[in-house]
Amino acid sequence: MTERKPRADYSGEFDPDFKFEDLSKEALVRLVREYALIVHLLDRSALTAVGLRYGQRVVEEIAIEEWKGASPIYTDRIREIMKIEGDGVSAIFKVLQLDPGFAQHYMDVEYELISETHGFFQLRSCGALLDVEPFGERSIKGMCHTIEDGTFDITAQAVNPKARIRPVHRPPRVPAGRVPHCRWEVIIDDDTEVLPEADITRMTRGTTAATHRFPPMRDGTPHVPR
Repeated sequence: MTERKPRADYSGEFDPDFKFEDLSKEALVRLVREYALIVHLLDRSALTAVGLRYGQRVVEEIAIEEWKGASPIYTDRIREIMKIEGDGVSAIFKVLQLDPGFAQHYMDVEYELISETHGFFQLRSCGALLDVEPFGERSIKGMCHTIEDGTFDITAQAVNPKARIRPVHRPPRVPAGRVPHCRWEVIIDDDTEVLPEADITRMTRGTTAATHRFPPMRDGTPHVPR
């Protein structure tokens, strides 16, 4: 088999045998950045359609269910392929660094690891907040309070059932223009309420997307590292 030279882009002729592994590291980084942002674009388009027909309250309910259904499952998959071991705060932070919901640069996130049971993260800038701020306090609280309160612990507890995430401060921004936009504390404590697996999570686990296993790459490298 002829060795393929890594592609810096996809200029030139169409290649019917194109695979992601044909791209250079730099090209893959550009593509991953765009894919993470596309997650937000899909969410905006879908939930905007819901909001136009059913209103803000239903948007919040569906956003929470959407996150409950997907986050625990893709968290497990990311941990597997990236070999993220352990169940401490550092493992939670690693998962958040790779989470498509925290698209890098669009969400400018900073992390502070105090110990394996305690840490903080903050968003110096949040693209999602900048999207909703023009629509007023009701929209801001819907995203930064209602939705986050219903979802952050779901992601953290996919790594450690005794983890919780609580706000230090969050929007609406006081004073206006406050930076960082928000700050959150992560604690692992035996007194934390363990959330039961939601019905939507169990249903999502049965989908082909959740159970799909990627084949080895072109050179035989397994998708899940041994």
